[in-house]
Amino acid sequence: MALVVAGMSLTAVAQTEDYPVRENSVQTNGFWDNWFFEVSPLGIHADGLKFGQSTTYNATFAVGKWFTPQIALRGQFHLPVYKLNGVKYENGAPNAVSAYAQVMLNASNIICGYKADRKVSFIPYIGFGRAFSGAHKLGVWSPFCFGLDVPYQFNENWAVSLEASVKQYNNIDSNKGRNWMTGLNINVIWNMPWVKQGFEVSPDMAAIAAMHSAQLAGLNEALAAEQNENKNLKEQLARKPKEVVVEKVVKEVLAAPQSVFFSFNSAKIASKKEIMNLESLANMAKSTGAKIKVTGYADSATGVPAYNQQLSERRAKAVAKELIKMGVAEENIVVEGKGGVAEVKPASYNRRVIIEAL
Repeated sequence: MALVVAGMSLTAVAQTEDYPVRENSVQTNGFWDNWFFEVSPLGIHADGLKFGQSTTYNATFAVGKWFTPQIALRGQFHLPVYKLNGVKYENGAPNAVSAYAQVMLNASNIICGYKADRKVSFIPYIGFGRAFSGAHKLGVWSPFCFGLDVPYQFNENWAVSLEASVKQYNNIDSNKGRNWMTGLNINVIWNMPWVKQGFEVSPDMAAIAAMHSAQLAGLNEALAAEQNENKNLKEQLARKPKEVVVEKVVKEVLAAPQSVFFSFNSAKIASKKEIMNLESLANMAKSTGAKIKVTGYADSATGVPAYNQQLSERRAKAVAKELIKMGVAEENIVVEGKGGVAEVKPASYNRRVIIEAL
């Protein structure tokens, strides 16, 4: 019984403590995480640096995704733009409409390490694209473009940035030469609120293993001391059986709270390993008739409150179903959903269900 209680207590401590984390390291980024939209209602461009002679105005929009805190891919689209060298086309046709594929590098995260609440970042990029103009109906390649995007992050979902760019075009104005377009844009960046944004630090598994080993060693020492004390008591009873008054002490051992963790946006229990620790609590409930409270939680850092409330209830019901399979009477199980919370760090450890005896 002492070993069972010790093991359950160790599990409860491990699940509620803040884990040691690896410096400048993040967890795997899912495919649907960290997508963003970028819109520039107004930008200015010029042929070379001739802003006074051939300045043009255009709108730009883009969609992209951060695969790591340092690297992103972006598709950028320029709406009707550019009147190169004063060339005009019939019916007011735009001189160029263009699209680009670009690789973005967050230099701030590369040099200084990832910081979730960083306000200003410096993001150089490089890419290539294609432009369609009134002079070339089939379009011409823009073999090279590069620039610098400097966003200011207002909150998790909104930012504004200043972007400077240089783009090369071949023969876009029918003079069989190269054009270098320089530009400045003010962008509004929208990080999609219905997908996960940001990156979570990676737990230091070696440090966690060492911490658990130390805790287990301490429990083993305490258990050895208890065993030694029991041995001494038995020897005293053997020497003076008539003089020893045996006092019966009844101790009620309550099962420690247990936790079951869930994946992002999921109410499915991943494997039987997640619920193995519930067997001792279920056996106690069956033998004593005690009630069990099952409380579900979601991560408030993602999703809206109404959806997180529903998700927390579904997670609690999934665990209650497993307890019923283990023989706990359904009327002895109290199910509750607490919605999205931010009780522990990293945020992924708030996606859980806590099971405790009442």
